[in-house]
Amino acid sequence: MHMVARNDVDHLAALVELIDAGVVIIDISESRPLADVGAIHRLSEAGRIRGKVIIVP
Repeated sequence: MHMVARNDVDHLAALVELIDAGVVIIDISESRPLADVGAIHRLSEAGRIRGKVIIVP
């Protein structure tokens, strides 16, 4: 799979508006510390993460 990401302020602002309005819902499964990023990647590659993981410093 090939993915391309752009940092477009206008698109990000529009996305935030959709999230705030409840049109787009993000499934956040958990928050984990930055030190766990390796383990998070391994779990993701194994298909064991459902939703998004917030990584906090």
